Amino acid sequence: MSLEQSIFWIIPPLHILLAIAASAHALLNKADSRGAFGWIALCIILPLAGSILYLIFGINRVNSAAQRHYITKLYKDSSDTIKEPVGTHFRPLSMVGERVVGKGLSSCDKVDILVNGEELYPSMLEAIENAKECVLLGTYIFDRDETGMRFVKALAAAKQRGVETKVIVDGMGEWMGLHRIGQVLHKYDLPFVRFNPITLIPPALNINLRSHRKVLVVDHQYAFTGGANIGDRHLAERSDNAHRVQDIHFRLQGRIVDELEWAFRRDWYYCNNSVQPAPFKHRNPNRPESRIWSRLILDGPNKSLDRLSDLMLGVISAAKERVWIMTPYFIPTADLIGALVGAHLRGVDVQILLPGENNIKPAHWASRNILRFILENDIQIAYQEPPFIHSKILLVDEQYSLIGSANMDPRSLRLNYEIGVELFDQTLNQHLSEYFVKRRAKARPVTKEEIANRSLPVRLRDALAWLFSPYL
Repeated sequence: MSLEQSIFWIIPPLHILLAIAASAHALLNKADSRGAFGWIALCIILPLAGSILYLIFGINRVNSAAQRHYITKLYKDSSDTIKEPVGTHFRPLSMVGERVVGKGLSSCDKVDILVNGEELYPSMLEAIENAKECVLLGTYIFDRDETGMRFVKALAAAKQRGVETKVIVDGMGEWMGLHRIGQVLHKYDLPFVRFNPITLIPPALNINLRSHRKVLVVDHQYAFTGGANIGDRHLAERSDNAHRVQDIHFRLQGRIVDELEWAFRRDWYYCNNSVQPAPFKHRNPNRPESRIWSRLILDGPNKSLDRLSDLMLGVISAAKERVWIMTPYFIPTADLIGALVGAHLRGVDVQILLPGENNIKPAHWASRNILRFILENDIQIAYQEPPFIHSKILLVDEQYSLIGSANMDPRSLRLNYEIGVELFDQTLNQHLSEYFVKRRAKARPVTKEEIANRSLPVRLRDALAWLFSPYL
């Protein structure tokens, strides 16, 4: 029998076996019936090629890789939290996060809102310059520019004074600038690691599994977190700044600082492939009399997968009065859209503020493809005028605020390692509401007609961008 004849007889049974195997895998592992049906149809219709395409693109290796790689344990000496502080009325909103992470609330002595780099960077640098015990800095982007060098020199001076100094920069985020900051950090002999570095030898080119977390902890007393990276781009008041970004960040004090320090050290030991020799010790008491209460939410494609997504779904579904969202990238899943529509139908005031011009054009296009489904239900959406606003806040009713690094898109909620902090306090919620209202007053409403009247080429472009939205 010739080679051609052998191939002719081998291909049909091979196709059947591979199609059955791929179809079974899709049936057992796909959460969406439509996605499973599509892959099964492709495997049957395209001999061999369909099964090969499923092998390459259909199997979710991101989460399994994260669960294999991100294995680190940093035990605490105690993890006492308070489920329902005396005199508070946070439930049912507080119950959602409690069920998501299995922990109660931690006290927060003070929260300062820092708008743009003009307010944020002086506060961060002052804390570093006055540090006596430790400075722990983790960020996604650390630009090698004037602002970045100010931080490098402040960190180096702290190390010179004998302060424990550690820096984590995401391996992909470091490439967002023309010049990498890692070379400078090494030059100043600063303890520095890259989160999942991009390397050619050995090959490690996975652009997913990124750490989008931003946190600075100083002397166990102050913790900074929010959406801002480090670089000149966040100096929004400089008119000569071509790529300026508006953002909001927070300085926290109290027991929540311990939680954020634990999160940083957990990442540090993961990046170093090492283990903390002793349990992590809390430095701040959990004050029962606190006015502000908080909870840390760590999210990532490892065992923490979907925590922030589930949290958002839960608190939006529990809202009674209002749900106000400000985010730079808005590509919600079908269940989040359903939660927003359901809240609106219950009479909840649902408002969404987005940037009118985005620094990632495909993300903006994909978002516009989704907006029609939301606008059809008369939910208010508005575009903010430039410069680009990168702020991320979720306000529910009068006491609940969610801050942190996560956007409301598939990359943040499925691929990235993110950090979120729930804050329960009416005064803080009021201040953030005022920030929201101020931004909304300058924003332009998005109408159903605007989205519906897009030309066919634009609609096709937006839909194609949406198709690749999990990786934007």
